[in-house]
Amino acid sequence: MNNTRIPVIVIDDTPVKRRGVCEFVEETTLLELAGQSGDAQGAISLVENLCQKQEQNPTLAGWMVLSDLRLGVSNGVELGRMLLDIAPGLRVVIYTQDPSWTLAAEVFRHEYTRRGTQRTRRTRKSTGLHGYALFNNMEPAYLEHIASSVVFRKETYIDPEVLNYLLKRLRGQRLTPRQEECASLIARGLSNDDIALRMGFLNAKGGPNIGPVENLVSELYNFFSIEGAPSDPGRRVLLAHAYEAYAGLRQDPLFR
Repeated sequence: MNNTRIPVIVIDDTPVKRRGVCEFVEETTLLELAGQSGDAQGAISLVENLCQKQEQNPTLAGWMVLSDLRLGVSNGVELGRMLLDIAPGLRVVIYTQDPSWTLAAEVFRHEYTRRGTQRTRRTRKSTGLHGYALFNNMEPAYLEHIASSVVFRKETYIDPEVLNYLLKRLRGQRLTPRQEECASLIARGLSNDDIALRMGFLNAKGGPNIGPVENLVSELYNFFSIEGAPSDPGRRVLLAHAYEAYAGLRQDPLFR
């Protein structure tokens, strides 16, 4: 058991909601409230100041951000990426009121732009955020569960209700055996080359032939309604979550 308490920054432009989330954080034994903000600019200034004060940990590794999706005229997903530019060690979790598969794709997307504009941030490599939670499920145990996933285990988190929303849309549809085999290997973190070898897709020299795998992956994205650029690794993260929910492998103890 890890005895280190996780510092948490709460960002919400609605005072009563922000106060509620902060109180839940303070009620846990795993988390500690390190700061809060009611707007995007205040959050940026807060994180910049914390980075300067944390001389031994300027990237804020092991810290977690809980941010509402809607922050007045700002967007929590876009703000999360700005904060990761400043402190790449942060683990950023977005919360909102309603489950949305479209939003899940935005949260985990790596190559992120708004209204078609090019990224001009300091980072050389864009990254997706780390979690998608629902405000209505907020309570101390829920927050501890999320933090354990995204900070200690370095996993991505998506609320089971979001996955259940997807499964309802898929009711009656089934993957083919080949599609399911490919999806299970993706969920285990294998690359397309490794999947080709495992599934017996070989070229004339006995090496991996990834063409059939790419076709299967494309079919899986269509099946699970995952849009985005083909090169975006965030889509693969979402696909792993979707397949594990579809196959009954992802069992969240808080929602059994």
